[in-house]
This record gives sequence, structure tokens and C-alpha cells, in this order.
Amino acid sequence: MSLKVLSDLAHIWGKMFSYSLSASFSTLTSGEYSSAYMAVGLDTTTHNPKTTTHSPNTTTPSPNTTTHNPNTTTSRPKTTVTTPIPSPTPPTNMAVGHYNFSKDGKVCIMVEMAIGIRVNTSKVNGTFIVQQNKTTVSGECGDKASTIRIIFSEGQFTLKFRNNETIKKFYVEYMDYDLTYAFKTGESNDYSGKNDSLELFSVEPGHSYSCQAETVYMGDGVSLDLTHNKFQAFDFKNNEFGPLCKADQHDYRVAIVVGIILIILIVIVVMAYLISRKRRSDGYQSL
Repeated sequence: MSLKVLSDLAHIWGKMFSYSLSASFSTLTSGEYSSAYMAVGLDTTTHNPKTTTHSPNTTTPSPNTTTHNPNTTTSRPKTTVTTPIPSPTPPTNMAVGHYNFSKDGKVCIMVEMAIGIRVNTSKVNGTFIVQQNKTTVSGECGDKASTIRIIFSEGQFTLKFRNNETIKKFYVEYMDYDLTYAFKTGESNDYSGKNDSLELFSVEPGHSYSCQAETVYMGDGVSLDLTHNKFQAFDFKNNEFGPLCKADQHDYRVAIVVGIILIILIVIVVMAYLISRKRRSDGYQSL
């Protein structure tokens, strides 16, 4: 048999075989179809394509955010304080003030007086008068010494009383003052002084002292004028002034005696004159 005949037979046989398989597969289910393919040795390997997903390089640069605090400068308005020009207070009269200091509800010092601080220097001449309605009082109470301090806006005035049990009297042994005041407009000056060697207003315990006026020199041309004075320290009864001491009561007996003596002298002079005149007249008649 020739090669050409064999080739034609193989070609025919292949077509018949393909047709037979196609008819058989047309009656199979999908599963059977797969099995049939496997049975005839068909290579049905499915290659899944390689899908490589490249994530894009999404680098988001953070913006450089620089926050500048605003330079806020608040200018405070300039407040101009006008300092008043120091000047003397309106003139006033010496008025009596009533001052007392108590401890545990008991009075230990009681004072009535008008107070004037008089300055007499080459530059200043004037008197500052303390006004009670513009004062406050402080002090200390003790058995042997008591102090009262009269305070006002321009300064202060202090009295210290001593209870001397040896001589059985009390008296003022110490005074001091401070004053800032303008006796002339625009010229405010400071004044201060003390006198610690006093024995003023001496009186027996339980009694009060009274006098019309007292002037105490404090040095540097400054004097304290104290008028209409009435004092008491220690041994109060019912928180009231005690009786005036006999030595401080007005005694008119001396004035009466002096008056009587003057009247007698006048009578004697008149009588002598009359007698002398009568003798002269008698002498003229004898001639």
C-alpha cells in the first residue's frame, strides 16, 4: 500500500473520530463534559493571568504650617495725677474738744481742751488748730502711767500721765506732736517735737485739774497752746470727772484782801490831805 493511500485513510479516520466525539459531548452535562475531556487526555489547565496591582506612590507632603502670634502691644493710656498744691486750711477759732480713752469699758483718761500748734520761725508764723470732729483717739491704760494720743490727718498730739504714788499726785510728764502742714500756699513742712521733763497739771488722785490756759514750748520755734483745760487720769468714778482739786479752784480771798488794803490806803491819803488843808486855812486866818 502506498504512502498516499495511508495518508488519506488517516485523514478520513480523524474526521470520523472528531465527529463521533462531538456527537457524544453534545449530550453530556457540564460535569460530564469535563470528565470526558479528561478521559480522552485533553489538557484543560486554565492559566489565571497574573494581575499585579501596583499601589501608586501617594506620599502627601504635610504642608509647613507656621503660626505666627501677632505682636499685640496694648498701650495703657497715660493717667496724669494732679497733686493738689498744699495750702492752709480756712482759719478757725480755738474750739474745746472732748477726748477720752477707755480699756475694758472703764475710762482711764479724760481730757477737755482746745489745742493749737503755734509755729514762730524766721520763715513761718502761724497756728494750726486741732478740730475734734476730724480726730480719732488711741492710747494705753496702766496703773502707774497712761497715755492718750489724739490723731488727725495732719499729724498727732500725745499726752502721758504719771501716777506718782510717792507724792500721791498725778500729772502730765510727757508731750509730743507731729505735724505736716502748709502755713503758706505751696510750702508744706514737717514739724515734730517732744518734751519729756514735765510736771504739769499736778492733782490728787480721784480729782480733776482745770485751768484756763497753758503754753508749753516744744523747741525749734514751736509751742503748744492749750486752753480751757480740764484733765483727769486714774481713779474715775462712774466714768466721770472727779471734783476739782482745792488748789485748782478759784480763790477770791486774796483779791478781797488786796482790795480792802487799797481802800484803806486811799482813805488814809484823803484824810491826810484834808487835815493838811485845814491846817493851812487856820494859818491864814491867824494873820
